[in-house]
Amino acid sequence: MPDFTRYLPLGLTPKRDETGVSPRWNEQMASILLSLADLLENAASDAWDEPSECEGWRVRDAVGHIVWRVGTPSRELVASATRAWVHNGLRVNRAIDAASKVAAEAEPAELLARLRAIAADKAAGRGRTGVSELTEVVVHGFDITHPLGLALNVSDTASGAVALRQALLAPLGVRAVLRRRSLVATDAGWSVGRGAPLRGTAEEHILFLFGRRGPAGRDGTSATAGSA
Repeated sequence: MPDFTRYLPLGLTPKRDETGVSPRWNEQMASILLSLADLLENAASDAWDEPSECEGWRVRDAVGHIVWRVGTPSRELVASATRAWVHNGLRVNRAIDAASKVAAEAEPAELLARLRAIAADKAAGRGRTGVSELTEVVVHGFDITHPLGLALNVSDTASGAVALRQALLAPLGVRAVLRRRSLVATDAGWSVGRGAPLRGTAEEHILFLFGRRGPAGRDGTSATAGSA
């Protein structure tokens, strides 16, 4: 299986010669954002108000989050996040929810235009293009497309880097599964975890790693995030 650790920030990788390693994911981010915009443009008009995989968010809320979190210039992002944090009782999750839903109030055509504009910025190397931003685009992209039955175009390298990063940062329940099972992405050529394989798509495994649903399994057995 490919070694995706070479794509992660220094603090998350084994010590090695990092000459030539780039922390920038601008091209992958641009490609995913354009794929997402194209899929949503051709989706039914009521798709925007369908529930996403992210609890409590509609599709438009998840799009609003991407627009706010990935497309807002750093100084403005900090300012808007701080305002939302203060206005929501100093609760981080509530602040993120509020800021995302403000962005989501735009009309679908405007949100699509923003996704494409952000993609153009990323393709040109402008703004934040690290693995954290890649993660936002990938997981919330899947949050949007999975319940709509749409296939988001995410490269094997991008999905593998996001999966490995989250495997290192995941909550206890997810890490308990990864200690005894390997998540094997049958469509992307990567795996995370150890032990007997649980085979599924990259999308299925990433949604599990982020707590959206239970682990995929293609071996006739089952596992749950709370398993020891």
